[in-house]
Amino acid sequence: MSIGLSLTFGLYLLVLVGIGVYFFLRTETRRLTDYMLAGRDVGTWPLALSEVASVASGWTFFAWVGVGFTTGLHGLWFSMAMLVVVLFLYRYVAPTFRRQSEALDSQTVVDHLALVFRDSPWGPWIRWTATLAVVVFMASYIGAQIIAVGEAMETGLGLNYAVSVGAGGLAVALYTTLGGFDASVWTDFVQGLLVILAALALPLVAIAEIGGWGAFVTAVRAADPTLLSMTAGQTGTALALSVGSWLAFALGALGQPHGLMRFQAIRSERLLSRASVIALAFQALRLTVPLFIGMAGRVLYGSMNDPESAAMEMMVQLFPDWFAGLLLAGIIGAVLSTSDSMMLVTSADLTRLYETQLAGRVLPARMIRLGRGIVGVMALLGVGLAYWRPGTIFDIIEFAFVGLGATLGLPLAFLVLWPRTTGAGVFAAVAAGLGSAIGNLYLSPATFPILVWPITLAAFLGASYATAPSSPVTASSS
Repeated sequence: MSIGLSLTFGLYLLVLVGIGVYFFLRTETRRLTDYMLAGRDVGTWPLALSEVASVASGWTFFAWVGVGFTTGLHGLWFSMAMLVVVLFLYRYVAPTFRRQSEALDSQTVVDHLALVFRDSPWGPWIRWTATLAVVVFMASYIGAQIIAVGEAMETGLGLNYAVSVGAGGLAVALYTTLGGFDASVWTDFVQGLLVILAALALPLVAIAEIGGWGAFVTAVRAADPTLLSMTAGQTGTALALSVGSWLAFALGALGQPHGLMRFQAIRSERLLSRASVIALAFQALRLTVPLFIGMAGRVLYGSMNDPESAAMEMMVQLFPDWFAGLLLAGIIGAVLSTSDSMMLVTSADLTRLYETQLAGRVLPARMIRLGRGIVGVMALLGVGLAYWRPGTIFDIIEFAFVGLGATLGLPLAFLVLWPRTTGAGVFAAVAAGLGSAIGNLYLSPATFPILVWPITLAAFLGASYATAPSSPVTASSS
């Protein structure tokens, strides 16, 4: 293990914890809204970069590189669909969501859905079921992130996997527990910049190592000509199912609560337009470049037991130790960016459930302590799941991403865009999304996640049309 690489990465971890300590010592964290949403005072650049970094995760430099390694440009179906969904979120969902969230004083997506129907019998049912869904999918998601941390530190630093998992879990738990959402946003912002650096440096150096762009294309075609095709050599039903799976996967972006919290926290909805340009540019970068990193890895290393580790191998072999340490910090930073946000949003949902359904009125200081305790528990849970390693990073994230999108994203989008939305419809969507994601994965894995969306949509529309609108509480009526 290189001393220079280790020192660079160690310094980075100290900076992360330092950010958490700084925001812990500031007085704003006396209020729950400050701890969970940074007092709704997040600016344009921190919002845009942290929103993307919070959902970039182990997906970008592990799972997505693995997709580039195995199927090449076929993954662009997902990339293009994701950009459309992100634009839809910023243009049509985020402004109304931000406005309603401040009027209702909602802390998370789950809190928002429940508060809109707080005067309806469906409000408590929505909160209980949606919180259960968040815990189920976030537990899976956090486990995938910690697995990615373990693999990165094992390959990059030469540390034992078990030690790597423990160190990563401890680091993210410390700065998130101490500083809350403020620490999460600003560490995500810093890590977003490092992600950009890593995303640019890795493919440029790898392609140069191969001999330039022309040599790269020739070598990829020689290794597997289907890598340069968006069909991946598929036709007919196989291609339709494959493309459908990518599109259904991308729809999950509608409901990532750790990303949607950024919309609730932005200083003003007027900043969303500018933030959307930054976010889309960053999304385009992180959704396309890793595919080329994966294809370059295919050329450089041929077959690999774990294609998801191709970026780590390239980083260690192609760069000086100090720069490799910086890139390792950026890649692990992308993973921690998601982990901290997931722990925070799960903590927020569980504390709100405790306050509204179990304990009644609770002092803010006590709620903050409870929230910090839950963050620690989620970190331990993530470490435990990482030791278990129930599947590949790609498979685990796909399950969680689609599940969250169906259970939270679909009802939220309809809530802000369709006045006919009812509490029964939202509850039906949450319950159907949770059940169909699990059922589709285990009962019909060949069609996952295509079946999740029509089942959830049918449940939502059926329940909404079967019940009368219940005068939801919104920004305009508060």
